[in-house]
Amino acid sequence: MVLVSLPREPGRRELNKADKQRRIRDAARDLFSRRGYSSITTQEVADLAEVGTGTLFRYATSKGELLCMVANEQLRAMVDTVPDTGDPVEDLVTLCDPLFVALETQPENIAAYHRETLFGEPGPHREEAQRIFRDLRGSIGEILARHSAGAPGSDLEGPAQTVFDVLYMGIVRSGTDRTPGRDHRADLRLHVRRVLHGALPTAPAHTPDSP
Repeated sequence: MVLVSLPREPGRRELNKADKQRRIRDAARDLFSRRGYSSITTQEVADLAEVGTGTLFRYATSKGELLCMVANEQLRAMVDTVPDTGDPVEDLVTLCDPLFVALETQPENIAAYHRETLFGEPGPHREEAQRIFRDLRGSIGEILARHSAGAPGSDLEGPAQTVFDVLYMGIVRSGTDRTPGRDHRADLRLHVRRVLHGALPTAPAHTPDSP
């Protein structure tokens, strides 16, 4: 006779913790989206979530960690599915579309998210943000490998890092340049095309009759 162990149902304590985390995340998302990162306090998040600040800090140790908690959920979509449009430039621009959407709707919050990811205090949500960007580099490498004319197994880690740097800085720049009507996706597409295909036009082929 084979005994099969069934998955354990979460207990009341686990369900209570999950509910508190959900309320904190939902309250932070609501306040950040309505008022922006700089104008809210952790006390306001705790009040809206109906928890004490001590409880809030068990789930996110700072306002920066709260922001990472909320934004990670949205930006994880960048690496959940790697696009395959048939064109490497379009693949790479499409890959970063969740960042563009976030910048268009919440530029202050995304600027703060980048700052917290790079320079914030250590915490699990900041670590998750850094994992997302590491995974983004991995997705870039996957796209480059798919379109690479090189031998299978070529080391694309360096090129993937270069393309990531161009994508990342292009997106950050689009968040600070709010020129009306400017097509930041078209700008990024041009920068990526230059990186992938070269900044200079191809020189005409030399023939024996050429001077």
